[in-house]
Amino acid sequence: MKEVLRWELRSPLNLVLASAGAVLVGTVMKRHYMTWSAGSYGGPHGVEELGPIFREAFTGDVYLLLAILVPFIITLSVRLERDEGVALSVYALPVSRVKILLAKFLASFLALFLFVFSVHLLVFVLHFSATPSAVLSVLKTHSAQMAFFYLSALLFMTSVAALIAIASPNTYVSIFGGFIVLYLPEFLGTNWYGPVPWGNFLTSSYSATISIRMDPLFSWAFVKITLLPALVFLLLYLLIGNWRDVR
Repeated sequence: MKEVLRWELRSPLNLVLASAGAVLVGTVMKRHYMTWSAGSYGGPHGVEELGPIFREAFTGDVYLLLAILVPFIITLSVRLERDEGVALSVYALPVSRVKILLAKFLASFLALFLFVFSVHLLVFVLHFSATPSAVLSVLKTHSAQMAFFYLSALLFMTSVAALIAIASPNTYVSIFGGFIVLYLPEFLGTNWYGPVPWGNFLTSSYSATISIRMDPLFSWAFVKITLLPALVFLLLYLLIGNWRDVR
């Protein structure tokens, strides 16, 4: 399992797509910070001002980019070999189909999480580098929460895309279907999953400055709309993938 995961993580295609997507996400975040700075007239910024803006950089535009990127990466990882009938990954050791499917899922998820979360931190630090003490205070107060947020949100999005990919008849349906399912809450403004409810948890940042345990991101309400369904979708992905024959 470990060797399979290591091989999948070194996939050049996944790394290129994840890095390119992270650059686009960073560009959108930079524009968000510039718009906020222009509205604040470029004055000195303290922890109270920078904390909320650090969390709110996950905008609807960022979600839209991820709704395109996540199905694309997971589809190329899960469906490409099945549809083309050519194994890009050949394993000499006896590895179960479940382990291969799980390794492909984890590789895509980890690449997305590491690239996107790193860009979130990097863009924030570089944009507000004129006030290093405030930046360090914000990172100390909110980094753990934001890491948990990206882990939960990306796990949800990746599990949805993986389930659609393994159940779809071909690559094109997988990419388009994954985008539609992930984009619908942004288009409709739904309140049960997607950027609207996630944004509500992000903007509730006052209690996070008092105690990490009081942060709404660690509440059962947030887990119920991210991690809990993600685990269910991941289980269905593994069950369907193990049941279906490889073409």
